[in-house]
Amino acid sequence: MKRKDITPLKYVGLILRLGLSMALPVVFGVLAGRYLDRRLGTGGVLLVISIAIGILTSFRNLYHQANKITGKK
Repeated sequence: MKRKDITPLKYVGLILRLGLSMALPVVFGVLAGRYLDRRLGTGGVLLVISIAIGILTSFRNLYHQANKITGKK
């Protein structure tokens, strides 16, 4: 088998992609939850729910990207 040449820049891109795919859903959940709580006056309930959804989405994204990197389906 021929080994692919992996440059340090590709590692930086990989780390950046993984980091963003984990951080953005949580940040979006915080922003959406705060907005909805203020708009609907639910006192933080929707914030907690949206953060939990963001965390679950982050782990789902990480799982799918790890499978893509390792070549598993």
